Amino acid sequence: MDGVRLADRLAYGAGCAARRAGFLHDAYRPDGPAAPLTLEKRFLRLCVALAQPGGSMSSPAGFGAPFRQAWADWSYLQVGDYLAGPEGVLFVAGIEPPKPMLVVMTNMVVDLVRAAAPVQAGLNHYGAMTPDNEQVLLKGFPASLLLGGVSDRTRAGLPGDTKLPGFTALLPAVPGVRPTLSDMLLDERGDRFVICAVEQMDAVWRLSLLQAVS
Repeated sequence: MDGVRLADRLAYGAGCAARRAGFLHDAYRPDGPAAPLTLEKRFLRLCVALAQPGGSMSSPAGFGAPFRQAWADWSYLQVGDYLAGPEGVLFVAGIEPPKPMLVVMTNMVVDLVRAAAPVQAGLNHYGAMTPDNEQVLLKGFPASLLLGGVSDRTRAGLPGDTKLPGFTALLPAVPGVRPTLSDMLLDERGDRFVICAVEQMDAVWRLSLLQAVS
């Protein structure tokens, strides 16, 4: 049996297992930097069975752990696809047959914005990011946004000051878009986060964030 046929049979077997143990999910494939879960981007409905990273399906996943193993017929899927089903919205982070897929559970819809460059040389208006000069890089992308990562004291530096909370975000990498330091992530609640570090792992971005308080 050649490698192509073996990969096809492995994907078929994973799909059979998902049909017995999983639930129907709608699959979406982003084709740009906006609204990846619109109806025109849905391309497939298939069964997906989720398990903890260790493979267990008999106990709940750890609190605040976004990663899951997923069984499905991955011959139809690629890294960066979204899957929406009874468990929520998740995206495919890795496909490495014969192992199950690695997926990320999302809990927030986010936008990625950047301060627009000055329109002319020399004297310009206030240059920090404001709603009037934001350049939207990504719009409406489900992501995993969890507390963790770096934190910092408020700028006043008083003894009673609390630390600004740090967060970590995971979302699919989008061709043609590259987050940079000082870009901002905006969530659906209106909270704003400054990007402090960017790491790309295959087709997934991991962003270290600091919550903005002003």
